[in-house]
Amino acid sequence: MYRILILVSCFALMCTSVATALEILYPGEKTYINRSEALVIKAGQGIDGLVLEIGGESSDLIDISGEQYRAIFKDMLILQPEFDPGKNRIKVRGYQQGEKVAETEVNFFLRTDQLAPPPDGYKRFVMHVPEKEAVCAGCHEMNPTEAAISHPSARLNPCTTCHRGMLRPEWSHGPAGAFECGSCHELQNDKGKFRERKIHADLCTECHQDIVDAYLKEEFVHGPVEAGLCNTCHDSHATPHKGQLVAEVNELCLGCHEHIDDDVHVGRGVTGRPHPLSGPKNPRRPGEKFSCVSCHNPHGGKGRGYFVGGVQGRFSLCQECHQK
Repeated sequence: MYRILILVSCFALMCTSVATALEILYPGEKTYINRSEALVIKAGQGIDGLVLEIGGESSDLIDISGEQYRAIFKDMLILQPEFDPGKNRIKVRGYQQGEKVAETEVNFFLRTDQLAPPPDGYKRFVMHVPEKEAVCAGCHEMNPTEAAISHPSARLNPCTTCHRGMLRPEWSHGPAGAFECGSCHELQNDKGKFRERKIHADLCTECHQDIVDAYLKEEFVHGPVEAGLCNTCHDSHATPHKGQLVAEVNELCLGCHEHIDDDVHVGRGVTGRPHPLSGPKNPRRPGEKFSCVSCHNPHGGKGRGYFVGGVQGRFSLCQECHQK
């Protein structure tokens, strides 16, 4: 099921008339994206209405002919979608005075599992290339200074006009929450425009070396931590989840350890049921939800099970909650 809203506050106004044909600017054909942020359509000259088909569901005719609308958006339509994980298809039909005059579509992939490779033939979507920036340049500063991309004001920082939706208020990474985009992104490097200066732990350890060192001193280190793949579990901008996790704790853990949910976990109690993965109160941390991290440290530990509190043995872990 898809919810489509006109987005003004989270994605910027895009304009100019470089292209005249109906075009879906974002996402692109046979590209993959990592979050469901926006759908950007350039209607082209003469088109006064659009019909969208997403996931097989068609919208009503969206009228873009109004004088007030045109004064602000020109021939652009900017929406906030909720795409399904995996492959998606968007079809757009353009109308002029009720007659269909243009049609286009894109097939793209929403990659929610950062460890999973995209399907063959799908490339990462890149917006900041000359031909795409030319469409945006009439309303956006596409060549800001280093000082500008770290301006602490959401109104004056040029990055936030399009990317403010990435900076959710629930759990924001310090630099992202302060609009210090230049802390991690460069104006230009060998990877492209506005790309990260470094990736994964090479970048994270510039600020968090002490935390990483502490984890690496553990006798057993969780695979992604040892490999320095911080972004496997953490979003470097912001998320609705504590710890800036890319998903809820159990959803994230079971994404790799799905067999845990299919088998008896820990053992059967007197009731014959396996130990729950969620639901009961967390006796070690009252007020927090019971989850995988109630028993396991996701970074490492002194035992193979990465048990919390420095516990090495399973029975000792049980006694943390079960004193009888």
